[in-house]
Amino acid sequence: MMISWGIVTFRMLGYPANRKGKSMKNHILRSAMIFAAGTFVMGAAMTLWPQPAMKAAVANGNDKFTMVTVPISEVGEVEGVFVLNHLTGVITGGVLYNQTGKFGYRFLHNVAADFQTSAKTPEPKFAIVSGIVNLRDTGGIQPAFGVIYVAELSSGAVIAYAFARPNTRNVGAVMPLVKLDYFKFSESVGQ
Repeated sequence: MMISWGIVTFRMLGYPANRKGKSMKNHILRSAMIFAAGTFVMGAAMTLWPQPAMKAAVANGNDKFTMVTVPISEVGEVEGVFVLNHLTGVITGGVLYNQTGKFGYRFLHNVAADFQTSAKTPEPKFAIVSGIVNLRDTGGIQPAFGVIYVAELSSGAVIAYAFARPNTRNVGAVMPLVKLDYFKFSESVGQ
């Protein structure tokens, strides 16, 4: 073992002399090998670990109506389908009852009333999309995992709607959408 003290170096008896830089070289090689092994193990784990399927809400329509899908729960494959009639301003929706394969859950709401469109305003122009929001239970009612966002051009507002998660107690019942909140994205047109 070599001990440096100022400009003088002493050699201690019984220890082999290490050349300068050999311990640093070993440290760098050891670090590089650990990094390479970790990268290989993580790459193998990412390849072999089952990946969750990507899911996205779907929206499609034209100037008369738009249809959108909304996730009902964070687990499983259950989705609701909602149709916004641009002429009447009414959203209707349904969820397939998984035991019968029939639409057992129905939803209905008049969004035109929420936007307060009237005969004085120009023809309403709606847009609708869905999103994922994990809302808290309120009053024993468990909300769905998704929400519906509806925008209307003449009022310049976007309104978020939630709905109850279907269960066996409300099979066949027509359930309402609940207005959560709104924001203005532009000034009102034609009022």
